[in-house]
Amino acid sequence: MFFTIIRAPNQGLVFTLGKPGHPLGPGFHIIMPWQSVRQVSTALHTEDVDIDVITRGGTPTQIKVGFSARVINIVGALINTQNPFATLRVSVISVVSGAANNYTIDELAQNKNDIAAKAEAELKALADNNGWGLGDFQIAVGDPSMSEELKKLLMREEAVKRENKANLDKADNQLEVARRLAEVGAILKNQPIAHELLRLQMLSDMGEGGKIVVLDTNNPMAGITGLSADRR
Repeated sequence: MFFTIIRAPNQGLVFTLGKPGHPLGPGFHIIMPWQSVRQVSTALHTEDVDIDVITRGGTPTQIKVGFSARVINIVGALINTQNPFATLRVSVISVVSGAANNYTIDELAQNKNDIAAKAEAELKALADNNGWGLGDFQIAVGDPSMSEELKKLLMREEAVKRENKANLDKADNQLEVARRLAEVGAILKNQPIAHELLRLQMLSDMGEGGKIVVLDTNNPMAGITGLSADRR
Protein backbone atom coordinates (compact mmCIF):
# COMPACT_ATOMS: atom_id res chain seq x y z
CA MET A 1 0.00 0.00 0.00
CA PHE A 2 0.97 3.57 -0.61
CA PHE A 3 -0.09 6.84 0.92
CA THR A 4 -0.92 10.12 -0.76
CA ILE A 5 -1.84 13.50 0.64
CA ILE A 6 -4.10 15.93 -1.17
CA ARG A 7 -3.99 19.47 0.11
CA ALA A 8 -6.85 21.93 -0.41
CA PRO A 9 -7.84 23.44 -2.76
CA ASN A 10 -6.65 20.43 -4.79
CA GLN A 11 -8.69 17.34 -5.52
CA GLY A 12 -7.46 14.03 -6.88
CA LEU A 13 -8.64 11.29 -9.22
CA VAL A 14 -7.65 7.68 -8.76
CA PHE A 15 -6.49 5.72 -11.81
CA THR A 16 -6.48 1.92 -11.61
CA LEU A 17 -4.24 0.37 -14.26
CA GLY A 18 -4.65 3.58 -16.25
CA LYS A 19 -8.43 3.71 -16.02
CA PRO A 20 -10.07 6.61 -14.15
CA GLY A 21 -11.86 5.74 -10.96
CA HIS A 22 -13.25 7.71 -8.05
CA PRO A 23 -12.30 11.28 -7.07
CA LEU A 24 -10.48 12.09 -3.84
CA GLY A 25 -10.99 15.17 -1.69
CA PRO A 26 -8.35 16.91 0.39
CA GLY A 27 -6.78 14.71 3.05
CA PHE A 28 -4.72 11.55 3.64
CA HIS A 29 -5.46 8.58 1.34
CA ILE A 30 -4.28 4.98 0.95
CA ILE A 31 -3.85 3.67 -2.60
CA MET A 32 -2.81 0.31 -3.99
CA PRO A 33 0.44 -0.29 -5.88
CA TRP A 34 -1.47 -0.65 -9.17
CA GLN A 35 -3.18 2.67 -8.63
CA SER A 36 -2.07 6.26 -9.20
CA VAL A 37 -3.51 9.66 -8.38
CA ARG A 38 -3.64 12.82 -10.46
CA GLN A 39 -4.43 16.10 -8.77
CA VAL A 40 -5.88 19.40 -9.99
CA SER A 41 -6.58 22.66 -8.20
CA THR A 42 -10.19 23.74 -7.73
CA ALA A 43 -9.17 27.31 -6.83
CA LEU A 44 -10.39 30.16 -9.00
CA HIS A 45 -8.06 30.53 -11.99
CA THR A 46 -7.62 34.13 -13.21
CA GLU A 47 -5.82 35.26 -16.34
CA ASP A 48 -5.79 38.11 -18.83
CA VAL A 49 -4.99 38.24 -22.53
CA ASP A 50 -4.60 40.90 -25.24
CA ILE A 51 -6.84 40.10 -28.20
CA ASP A 52 -6.37 41.53 -31.69
CA VAL A 53 -9.65 42.56 -33.30
CA ILE A 54 -10.68 43.76 -36.76
CA THR A 55 -13.79 45.87 -36.19
CA ARG A 56 -16.85 45.99 -38.42
CA GLY A 57 -15.46 49.07 -40.14
CA GLY A 58 -12.17 47.31 -40.86
CA THR A 59 -10.17 49.08 -38.15
CA PRO A 60 -7.52 46.93 -36.42
CA THR A 61 -7.42 47.37 -32.65
CA GLN A 62 -6.61 45.46 -29.50
CA ILE A 63 -8.64 44.83 -26.35
CA LYS A 64 -7.51 43.44 -23.01
CA VAL A 65 -9.73 40.69 -21.65
CA GLY A 66 -9.61 39.28 -18.13
CA PHE A 67 -11.24 35.93 -17.46
CA SER A 68 -11.63 33.49 -14.60
CA ALA A 69 -13.06 30.02 -14.00
CA ARG A 70 -12.64 27.07 -11.67
CA VAL A 71 -12.72 23.29 -11.91
CA ILE A 72 -16.15 22.08 -10.84
CA ASN A 73 -15.90 18.54 -12.23
CA ILE A 74 -12.54 16.88 -11.62
CA VAL A 75 -13.24 13.93 -13.93
CA GLY A 76 -14.01 16.20 -16.89
CA ALA A 77 -11.02 18.45 -16.20
CA LEU A 78 -8.54 15.53 -16.02
CA ILE A 79 -10.02 13.19 -18.65
CA ASN A 80 -11.59 15.30 -21.40
CA THR A 81 -8.82 17.92 -21.78
CA GLN A 82 -5.07 17.83 -21.43
CA ASN A 83 -5.13 21.28 -19.83
CA PRO A 84 -8.58 22.77 -19.20
CA PHE A 85 -7.30 26.30 -18.63
CA ALA A 86 -5.19 26.29 -21.81
CA THR A 87 -8.31 25.20 -23.66
CA LEU A 88 -10.24 27.98 -21.94
CA ARG A 89 -7.66 30.60 -22.95
CA VAL A 90 -7.83 29.68 -26.64
CA SER A 91 -11.62 29.66 -26.49
CA VAL A 92 -11.76 33.09 -24.81
CA ILE A 93 -9.67 34.58 -27.64
CA SER A 94 -11.89 33.01 -30.28
CA VAL A 95 -15.21 33.87 -28.63
CA VAL A 96 -14.41 37.47 -27.66
CA SER A 97 -12.79 38.38 -30.99
CA GLY A 98 -15.77 36.91 -32.84
CA ALA A 99 -18.21 38.98 -30.78
CA ALA A 100 -16.11 42.17 -31.00
CA ASN A 101 -15.87 41.94 -34.79
CA ASN A 102 -19.57 42.85 -34.99
CA TYR A 103 -18.93 46.37 -33.67
CA THR A 104 -17.24 49.48 -35.01
CA ILE A 105 -14.28 50.99 -33.17
CA ASP A 106 -16.60 53.58 -31.56
CA GLU A 107 -19.12 50.94 -30.46
CA LEU A 108 -16.59 48.61 -28.81
CA ALA A 109 -16.18 50.65 -25.63
CA GLN A 110 -19.93 51.26 -25.36
CA ASN A 111 -20.79 47.56 -25.72
CA LYS A 112 -17.96 45.88 -23.82
CA ASN A 113 -20.33 44.62 -21.09
CA ASP A 114 -22.60 43.04 -23.71
CA ILE A 115 -19.56 41.40 -25.34
CA ALA A 116 -18.49 40.01 -21.95
CA ALA A 117 -21.98 38.65 -21.20
CA LYS A 118 -22.21 36.94 -24.60
CA ALA A 119 -18.73 35.47 -24.17
CA GLU A 120 -19.59 34.07 -20.72
CA ALA A 121 -22.74 32.39 -22.05
CA GLU A 122 -20.91 30.93 -25.06
CA LEU A 123 -18.01 29.63 -22.94
CA LYS A 124 -20.43 27.95 -20.52
CA ALA A 125 -22.13 26.22 -23.45
CA LEU A 126 -18.77 25.08 -24.85
CA ALA A 127 -17.66 23.76 -21.46
CA ASP A 128 -20.92 21.86 -20.93
CA ASN A 129 -20.99 20.39 -24.42
CA ASN A 130 -17.33 19.32 -24.39
CA GLY A 131 -17.07 18.28 -20.77
CA TRP A 132 -14.20 20.57 -19.76
CA GLY A 133 -15.17 20.31 -16.09
CA LEU A 134 -15.02 24.12 -15.72
CA GLY A 135 -17.57 26.58 -14.38
CA ASP A 136 -18.04 29.94 -12.61
CA PHE A 137 -16.97 31.82 -15.74
CA GLN A 138 -16.38 35.56 -15.52
CA ILE A 139 -15.24 37.78 -18.40
CA ALA A 140 -14.17 41.44 -18.24
CA VAL A 141 -13.56 43.32 -21.50
CA GLY A 142 -11.43 46.48 -21.48
CA ASP A 143 -11.54 49.52 -23.74
CA PRO A 144 -10.00 49.18 -27.21
CA SER A 145 -6.46 50.51 -27.63
CA MET A 146 -4.75 51.76 -30.78
CA SER A 147 -1.24 52.61 -31.84
CA GLU A 148 -0.32 56.29 -32.31
CA GLU A 149 -0.03 55.72 -36.06
CA LEU A 150 -3.55 54.31 -36.21
CA LYS A 151 -4.89 57.19 -34.10
CA LYS A 152 -3.38 59.71 -36.55
CA LEU A 153 -4.84 57.80 -39.48
CA LEU A 154 -8.32 57.86 -37.94
CA MET A 155 -8.00 61.58 -37.18
CA ARG A 156 -7.10 62.30 -40.81
CA GLU A 157 -10.01 60.16 -41.97
CA GLU A 158 -12.39 62.06 -39.68
CA ALA A 159 -11.07 65.41 -40.97
CA VAL A 160 -11.71 64.30 -44.57
CA LYS A 161 -15.26 63.26 -43.64
CA ARG A 162 -15.94 66.66 -42.07
CA GLU A 163 -14.55 68.46 -45.11
CA ASN A 164 -16.65 66.38 -47.48
CA LYS A 165 -19.77 67.07 -45.45
CA ALA A 166 -19.06 70.80 -45.46
CA ASN A 167 -18.65 70.73 -49.25
CA LEU A 168 -21.92 68.84 -49.65
CA ASP A 169 -23.74 71.31 -47.41
CA LYS A 170 -22.33 74.19 -49.42
CA ALA A 171 -23.40 72.59 -52.70
CA ASP A 172 -26.91 71.99 -51.30
CA ASN A 173 -27.15 75.66 -50.26
CA GLN A 174 -26.02 76.84 -53.69
CA LEU A 175 -28.55 74.56 -55.36
CA GLU A 176 -31.32 75.93 -53.12
CA VAL A 177 -30.34 79.53 -53.98
CA ALA A 178 -30.36 78.72 -57.70
CA ARG A 179 -33.78 77.06 -57.38
CA ARG A 180 -35.26 80.06 -55.61
CA LEU A 181 -33.77 82.51 -58.09
CA ALA A 182 -35.26 80.44 -60.91
CA GLU A 183 -38.66 80.68 -59.20
CA VAL A 184 -38.29 84.46 -58.89
CA GLY A 185 -37.32 84.71 -62.57
CA ALA A 186 -40.37 82.71 -63.60
CA ILE A 187 -42.62 84.99 -61.52
CA LEU A 188 -41.09 88.19 -62.96
CA LYS A 189 -41.48 86.88 -66.48
CA ASN A 190 -45.24 86.64 -66.04
CA GLN A 191 -45.68 89.69 -63.78
CA PRO A 192 -44.64 92.95 -65.53
CA ILE A 193 -45.50 95.04 -62.47
CA ALA A 194 -43.26 92.97 -60.24
CA HIS A 195 -40.54 93.22 -62.87
CA GLU A 196 -40.81 97.02 -62.85
CA LEU A 197 -40.71 97.15 -59.03
CA LEU A 198 -37.56 95.05 -59.04
CA ARG A 199 -35.98 97.41 -61.60
CA LEU A 200 -36.77 100.41 -59.42
CA GLN A 201 -35.35 98.63 -56.39
CA MET A 202 -32.17 97.89 -58.35
CA LEU A 203 -31.77 101.53 -59.23
CA SER A 204 -32.27 102.47 -55.58
CA ASP A 205 -29.72 99.92 -54.42
CA MET A 206 -27.18 101.16 -56.96
CA GLY A 207 -27.64 104.61 -55.58
CA GLU A 208 -26.83 103.26 -52.10
CA GLY A 209 -23.69 101.46 -53.27
CA GLY A 210 -25.23 97.98 -52.92
CA LYS A 211 -24.70 94.83 -54.95
CA ILE A 212 -27.34 93.88 -57.51
CA VAL A 213 -28.30 90.41 -58.70
CA VAL A 214 -29.64 90.46 -62.27
CA LEU A 215 -31.64 87.59 -63.74
CA ASP A 216 -32.22 86.77 -67.37
CA THR A 217 -36.02 86.38 -67.16
CA ASN A 218 -36.11 84.69 -70.54
CA ASN A 219 -33.82 81.98 -69.22
CA PRO A 220 -33.64 82.13 -65.40
CA MET A 221 -31.10 79.31 -65.12
CA ALA A 222 -28.73 80.76 -67.74
CA GLY A 223 -26.66 82.73 -65.28
CA ILE A 224 -26.41 85.34 -62.57
CA THR A 225 -24.59 88.64 -62.91
CA GLY A 226 -23.46 90.68 -59.93
CA LEU A 227 -23.28 94.50 -60.25
CA SER A 228 -22.12 96.99 -57.71
CA ALA A 229 -22.02 100.76 -57.54
CA ASP A 230 -20.37 103.19 -55.17
CA ARG A 231 -22.40 106.06 -53.82
CA ARG A 232 -21.09 109.31 -55.25
